[in-house]
Amino acid sequence: MKRCPDCIKSTYRSGRVTVMIWGAIGWDWKSPLVFLEKEEGCKGVNSHAYRNQVLYLIIFPLFDELGTEYIFQEDGAKVHKGYARLAKLEHCIRGFDWPPSSPDLNLIEKVWRWMKEELKKLPFVPTSKESLMEEIQRLWGQVDPRDYRPYIERLTLQI
Repeated sequence: MKRCPDCIKSTYRSGRVTVMIWGAIGWDWKSPLVFLEKEEGCKGVNSHAYRNQVLYLIIFPLFDELGTEYIFQEDGAKVHKGYARLAKLEHCIRGFDWPPSSPDLNLIEKVWRWMKEELKKLPFVPTSKESLMEEIQRLWGQVDPRDYRPYIERLTLQI
């Protein structure tokens, strides 16, 4: 039995090479991409690391500049809770609990899905953390927030 290459769709498997990333998109801007690192003595990235690497360095300065009338959207990932939740409350940042991996309600999920599809198209599989991060950063550079405006408009109607 012969296999038809056009009928086979490969799936992206990073093997042992994985990274945790964070990014945000607004009406006419996007954040820098953050490659989250676990803190010393921790098994993985936790809410303390998220607070220190994302909230303190990006989100709080952004909200200080834009004002607190904006809504900060996060999914239900564990890193968004605990220390991170307390820090957001102390900084008067409004948000909602969103279900995880719900692209109809969470705009950034559309970006992550697109990036994963683009990674599948590579003629090679990144075999090191550095090469994977380089490819992800390259793809993030191609993301144009204006392409996502229709989804933002639709989301404001759903809230």
